[in-house]
Amino acid sequence: VLHPEEYRDIETKIAERREEIAAYMEYIQEELMRSVGTAGLTADIKGRVKHYYSIYRKMVTQIKSFDDIFDIRAVRVLTEDIKSCYSILGIVHTLWPPIPARFKDYIAVPKTNLYQSLHTTVTGPDNHFLEIQIRTHEMDYTAELGIAAHWAYKENAGNRNANIKYVSLLQ
Repeated sequence: VLHPEEYRDIETKIAERREEIAAYMEYIQEELMRSVGTAGLTADIKGRVKHYYSIYRKMVTQIKSFDDIFDIRAVRVLTEDIKSCYSILGIVHTLWPPIPARFKDYIAVPKTNLYQSLHTTVTGPDNHFLEIQIRTHEMDYTAELGIAAHWAYKENAGNRNANIKYVSLLQ
């Protein structure tokens, strides 16, 4: 609404490539699933294209062009345990070369909000940048719903109608 020209520009660039991106993401997911299965691991793999506003915000805040955004194409891999996360990271880096300085280990060093995940950006087929996030199902739950929601869920697991009491840390 505030930047209609920029929105249309990003929308056009994504639309021009929509079928290509969809086919690419399907190939990436199948290739990764095959390799994970061959290693005897299990995972849920989801692909996505970054939202227009996220692309725009990154272009503005980091002063980048559309072609400089590394994570337009992204894959999230959910697996059972921490060991599998690191094993799958090894598989990813075997399939596609990682981009130096584009790896973050939030499992070993969680963010202050307890967010945990492995993030890597690789050069995928056809030299397209591809961001991959790898985490356990539990880490995904915490990431998607937040630590407070996770705590409330655990405390009230047996009582769906329980009243949640919030305690002020300032008292």
